[in-house]
Formats: sequence, C-alpha cells, structure tokens
Amino acid sequence: MTEQQGARADRETLMREHAQARVERASLTPGSPEWRTAAARVAAIEVEIAKITALSTPPARVARPEAKTK
Repeated sequence: MTEQQGARADRETLMREHAQARVERASLTPGSPEWRTAAARVAAIEVEIAKITALSTPPARVARPEAKTK
C-alpha cells in the first residue's frame, strides 16, 4: 500500500488498490493464512479510504448552548 511507503495515497489510488486487493483475496482459499493476510490488507485500505472520506465530509453543525433562546 502506498501509505507504507511514506506518502499518503489519494482516494483514487486507494480505490484501485482496494479493488486489486479484493481480487487477490477472492482468489485465495477462505480462512487460509494467505486469505487472512489479504483480508487484513483490504481492511487497512478501507481504513485509509475512510480517513480521507472523513476529512472531506464537513462535520455536523454543533449546537451551541449559549445560542439557545428559550
């Protein structure tokens, strides 16, 4: 994964890596040590994609108690 090389990958690169990792995982015997390694790689890529998505999504509006007029 590009993250391990020191540079953070962009979303498009991660999506390509994710698709490739899923194909590799699908070609392995479920439950085998190789499959588990591939599944961990898929999960790690998904975490990186989620980080990018979280950074690009604005936070929900925070209610300010002092702004309430009741």
